[in-house]
Amino acid sequence: MYIYATKVKKESMLANFFGKSNPANFIVIFLLFLCYATMAFFSDFSVNKSIEGIFMGIGLHLLTFSLVNFILAKNKLTLYNSYGFFFFILLFGIFPFVIFDLQMLLLNVILLLMLRRVYSLRTPKYTFKKIFDSGLCLGTLFILNPFTLVFGLLVYSAILLFKKLNPRTFFIPMVGFSAPLVCYVTYCFWYEKISDFTQLFTWYTDYDFNFYTSNSYITVPLIFIGTLTILSIFFKTPKVILISVLVIVNFIVAIGFILITKERNGSELMFTFFPIAVILTNGIEGLSKRFFQDVILILFVLISILVQVL
Repeated sequence: MYIYATKVKKESMLANFFGKSNPANFIVIFLLFLCYATMAFFSDFSVNKSIEGIFMGIGLHLLTFSLVNFILAKNKLTLYNSYGFFFFILLFGIFPFVIFDLQMLLLNVILLLMLRRVYSLRTPKYTFKKIFDSGLCLGTLFILNPFTLVFGLLVYSAILLFKKLNPRTFFIPMVGFSAPLVCYVTYCFWYEKISDFTQLFTWYTDYDFNFYTSNSYITVPLIFIGTLTILSIFFKTPKVILISVLVIVNFIVAIGFILITKERNGSELMFTFFPIAVILTNGIEGLSKRFFQDVILILFVLISILVQVL
């Protein structure tokens, strides 16, 4: 009986470690990210290898990790564990070409700032301010990448799901969205660059997904992660709550962005990292046996290593 207990303890060691939330977990996870970043730096995945780019990337990543941890903890999107942050980092390891994409990192930080306000709508405090801030972030995203306008669906989904819908909450996101656009059009008009502003409303995409289908190191992980994500959604459905529905909407909208965006180099996958991490965490939390949790975590780690070395 002692031998069996010891065996179970060894089998569930990985799940037990990340099944808790403490500083040691986050240090280990951050060191894992540094390993991914180092390997990506010395590979062909790096986009910007300059000193300025490296320091800017470090700053954006630290801000990203802080926002992810804040959103997870503040809105109770997962139980008290490190799975969410762990999956989020593993996704960077599986898709290392996004690590040094500074433009997409900046967009992701702004998106996370918007998500911070969107998910916090579940509480009754400062509702109008949260909705305005969400629209403000959306307007900023739109100026940097017009296709991010689809995330407006997420804002209104949150308003509807949390029963905040009324005439004022319907128009407040539009006011917040318009604020940065007014500043931008004023700038363009002053410097005679009005064509830059009108270009924001010229949408065109070729729906070419060759980047995803022609690279096996992207296609295989996508199939694996997509399958587990969908299974996690259905596995959690009987216990679904409003915040879980909003996470699923977040995931669907992020997929929609990937489908309609003009330039596809894989970095747009970063927009799916947060909802996928939350969905996978909720799925793995629902597994009664630690052994299966270990198997999933080990598979993710192995895939992230194989992508880096192959």
